[in-house]
Amino acid sequence: MRRRRGSGHPEKRRFLGWRPAIVVFGVVAVLSVVATVVTQRLVDRQIEARLALNGEALVASIQEGMQDVGHYLAALGGLFQASQEVTADEYRRFTSNMKLQAGMAGIAYMPVVDAADLGAFEEQMAAKIPGYEVFEIDAEGNRVPVQHRDMYFPIQYFEPSDALGRPLGLDAGSPPGRLPYLMEALTSGRTVATPLVPLAITGEEAFIVYRPVIGASGTVEALVGSPVLLADLMSDWVPSGLASVLEWTVRDITDQVPNLAGSASPDLHLQLLPPVGKGMVHTDTIRVASRIWQVDVTPAAGSRLLADRYQTHWILFAGLAIGLMAAAAVYAFSHRSEAMRQVEALTEVLDAKDQFIASVSHELRTPLTGVLGFAEVLRDQAARLSPDERDEMVAAIADEASDLARIIDDLLVMGRAEHGTLTVVAVPVDLRAQAAQVLEGLNLAAEIPIEVTLPDARAVADPGRVRQIIRNLVTNAVVYGGPNIRVVIEPVGETLVVKVIDDGAGIPPEHSEKIFQPYYRSHTTAGRPGSIGLGLSVSRMLAQRMGGDLSHRLADGETIFQLTLPAKAPRSDSPGLTDVTDTPKIRRSRDRSASTRPRTYQS
Repeated sequence: MRRRRGSGHPEKRRFLGWRPAIVVFGVVAVLSVVATVVTQRLVDRQIEARLALNGEALVASIQEGMQDVGHYLAALGGLFQASQEVTADEYRRFTSNMKLQAGMAGIAYMPVVDAADLGAFEEQMAAKIPGYEVFEIDAEGNRVPVQHRDMYFPIQYFEPSDALGRPLGLDAGSPPGRLPYLMEALTSGRTVATPLVPLAITGEEAFIVYRPVIGASGTVEALVGSPVLLADLMSDWVPSGLASVLEWTVRDITDQVPNLAGSASPDLHLQLLPPVGKGMVHTDTIRVASRIWQVDVTPAAGSRLLADRYQTHWILFAGLAIGLMAAAAVYAFSHRSEAMRQVEALTEVLDAKDQFIASVSHELRTPLTGVLGFAEVLRDQAARLSPDERDEMVAAIADEASDLARIIDDLLVMGRAEHGTLTVVAVPVDLRAQAAQVLEGLNLAAEIPIEVTLPDARAVADPGRVRQIIRNLVTNAVVYGGPNIRVVIEPVGETLVVKVIDDGAGIPPEHSEKIFQPYYRSHTTAGRPGSIGLGLSVSRMLAQRMGGDLSHRLADGETIFQLTLPAKAPRSDSPGLTDVTDTPKIRRSRDRSASTRPRTYQS
């Protein structure tokens, strides 16, 4: 059956009927998107301005909290500068009256003690505070005697005395990373802060602020210091109104930007590192003693800062709704002509169906007529026929029945494929044995050689479907090919191929892929019985269902149809086993006169 011209036209016409409506909707949608984007940018600028104001207020709150910590340390340092000796009771009363500021986990006084004076210092402190000794913390968290150093910073007083694991007597320079900051405060005479570090005894993360205490001689005699818990400081100093609408990240960037700590500007207000997070971000920097912090502020999810941002979506929704209504109106005007085109398309489909039924009826009736005719002769005149004549008629009946079986088999495969019920099995298959069985069934075993280039020609496939494919290829070669035909089985990579080769004239290159289309026939002469244009299409479909393929090419004056099958089990998504059918094996005689026909193919 010929392929009906313009079989894809109904779909194209249906699209053309919608095209004016789609164009109208597209124009309105584009305008809506543009309006939404412009409005969104204006709203975003307003949100960014509000975010900047709130971010600056947040930074100011942090600075104010740190200033209070600095003032507290300055007041404590003044106590020791005003008195030659401060007792433990005086220290306790001072800290009790002053109250620790938000975020301060404690307050310590640390004299500077040379190594030569450490023993005398311990004796003096033990007389005042029984059991006092200078210690450090080892890697396992145990209190151990201090190692030898040139200088020590023992904690002489600490309040609250029971906070942070009772650090009284801890050498402040012994925990990893502390000593450089203590020495910086000692030599520079100014307040110094550490980066975020784990506290020696409890392991809590905090930054420690050291302030030098200048003696009467003008030298640094001691340090006062406080571990500050940043989260506690911010929860106390950041107003709840800001905390509900903002999210922030505080990073110590002093060591990441060269020469930053020595900058003369007390408040840089710069973005020195890429901000944390995406979207709207306000970045500011503040100085904390000798450190520089970068604060990245973003709107909190669902905060009122973003309320206006979501209102712009209504512009887009309204525009799309208007576009849909306009498109529906346009489509209503063109619907009538589109309906007429659909009626025309349905008429063409029905005509094509009638043509296909007529073609199949003809192809089935031709061999069936031969079967009935010879059967009636055998029934009515068997006694008058010679044995040779009877054998010839039986052979003819077998030939015509084989044609009928092959046509029905191809129609069944195509029908099952279209309904999604075609399945194959995946088992080891001896390709030589399958090819030999096909040739034996066609009575061609003595005329068509099988060449095998490997000792074990086993593929993973469906035996019945493999024979069906080989039968179609050999039948095509016999009917439409040259006189010399052979079957070659050989390995190609991880696959096995079965080649059906003949020395016919071949087909034009433009038909090389078309011959695998359903109902396509490239031959120009009248079709033989059983030629409805499905054989090659069905064969390729079955090959692909088994994880392989079927291809055609011309090489060295020969026509080659190549069936490729996997040598190993196909992937798990290959079709499984439920249905295996096979054409009955009927011996038939080869029509040698077919080799003189023009080179044509059925699919």
